[in-house]
Amino acid sequence: MSLLATSTEGYDLALILGNLLIIILVARLAAELAERIKIPAVLGEIIAGIIIGPSVLGLVDPIKHLDVANMVLLLGEIGVILLLFQVGLKMDLGEMAKVGKPALLVAVIGVAVPFAAGFGVTAAFGEDAKVALFIGASLTATSVGITARVLGDLRALALREARIVLGAAVADDVLGLVILTVVVKVVTEGSISAGVVFKTLGLAIGFLLLTGLLAIYVIPRAFTRIDRLAKSSTTIVSIAFALTLAFSLLANQAKLAFIIGAFMAGLAVGRSTQHERIAEGLNPLGHIFIPVFFASIGINADLEAMFKPSVLALASALIVVAIGGKLIAGIGIGRSGGDKLLIGIGMIPRGEVGLIFASIGLSKGVLDGKLYGALLLMVLVTTVLTPPLLRQKLMQRQEFAATTQVEVWTSVDTSHLFDELLNNDADEWWRIIDRRNIESRIPEIGHAMQRHRAEPDFSDQGLNGHLHSLHALKLHLDDPRLDPMLSRALDRIGLVEIVALACFIDSLIDNGHDAVGVATKMMPASIDDIMHILSLSESMKNAVKGPDPSIPTDLLVGDMYVTLSAYVVAALTATEYHRAALDVAVTDLV
Repeated sequence: MSLLATSTEGYDLALILGNLLIIILVARLAAELAERIKIPAVLGEIIAGIIIGPSVLGLVDPIKHLDVANMVLLLGEIGVILLLFQVGLKMDLGEMAKVGKPALLVAVIGVAVPFAAGFGVTAAFGEDAKVALFIGASLTATSVGITARVLGDLRALALREARIVLGAAVADDVLGLVILTVVVKVVTEGSISAGVVFKTLGLAIGFLLLTGLLAIYVIPRAFTRIDRLAKSSTTIVSIAFALTLAFSLLANQAKLAFIIGAFMAGLAVGRSTQHERIAEGLNPLGHIFIPVFFASIGINADLEAMFKPSVLALASALIVVAIGGKLIAGIGIGRSGGDKLLIGIGMIPRGEVGLIFASIGLSKGVLDGKLYGALLLMVLVTTVLTPPLLRQKLMQRQEFAATTQVEVWTSVDTSHLFDELLNNDADEWWRIIDRRNIESRIPEIGHAMQRHRAEPDFSDQGLNGHLHSLHALKLHLDDPRLDPMLSRALDRIGLVEIVALACFIDSLIDNGHDAVGVATKMMPASIDDIMHILSLSESMKNAVKGPDPSIPTDLLVGDMYVTLSAYVVAALTATEYHRAALDVAVTDLV
């Protein structure tokens, strides 16, 4: 008891726990209400922070209580670190590399335009060049945390535009923080050498290269080794969190934001075979701490200071520049394909990075109360405005796809589709399916994909994870040595297209009525065979789940072509034990 008293002597533990209780409960309630009225949960959490903060009710007041301020800061930082780790976990380095060029161009435009425009606007309001330089730099960053949360809530992280936005936001933060470091030195010291600029940029690039190489070559193998040696299943989860903290600290040493390190840690862990177990272990922590971060944005907002006429005038001009500069950044994708406006909207929020910039300016004496208030208002408006704009844009995109006049799907389209799917990497499948507008042309598939996108693991697995039967078929076609018996069955069938369609339907469609609809539209001449294959494959799987793992011979009587096709579809998704029973049953046919 004396130890507890000693450890809590320096602060009011009851006050801290009470304030934490209020933040968690009110933020959760606000998120629930936000989702019920169809606005992103993050917006509800920010508004909840404003309501309970000193600007409105004063239930949580970091201005009066330093202990509360430290608690909100610490837990908020843990929350945003967990958020960026989760985002990195859902990304793929290979996919990020594919959008690397457009993402970099979007980032460069999204830094250059707001920086120049912010400098010009601030100078026009009569501020000196050093202050204008700092405010211009403060407009460059993008909050990857805000955009990532909203895209995740809307199940849109699989979109190409989402990957471009997240890649550009990371590049923005790197460029923005390098610019900020240089500008702070210019403002406080009067000048800066080229050596300092190159050192700052070199540290940032060096950090990204080092952690990227570790993510590709070292960490996945190390995690596999640790998992084999560990006695407890939770050890690997703890190691993943420790890695996240280590990368965050390393990013700080490289003069970058902690969150960049957390994002890179997520990318690294996402390449390991244990990533799903790690996500399950750390997600509950995120559910507690991430809302604290978004609530803290509202708690720290000083509405009284922000709404003074002199502050409002400058803030309004900065908000226009901040929004316009990022919307223009969408042109950076050029002709590579994508929704420029959606990308521009995703780049708008300043969030935690904008708050970091503003607080540095205040602590260094560059900003006075008026300028600090104007920057905070800009951060708050861009942060609050982005979630509903993103939601509206994505809904318009879906409505447009649903109402656009589309061509009738034919058997020729089916042949071309499976030729593309089976001859391209599975990570490209979502793009192929999107380009062919399948969800609109075959409504049953569109409804099925909407259901799958609403599932919690959709972003983790991506489309190829939900086309599990077809994905397994492609693996065996690419490498027949994986399973000689299955390869012999495929050789005997000959035409693999009908098996591919059966796998496609088996993966996506949940009921027989929709399955008939898809088969009728995609391969009308073979609908009877396809439905027979699907029915027989289910019967085969069900037959080997009982105490006697064998298949009744009457199931195997009939068209050998159909029976072997049904065996292939069943075998691709059977467990190892059931697969063995399937093999025994059809050995003579193969």
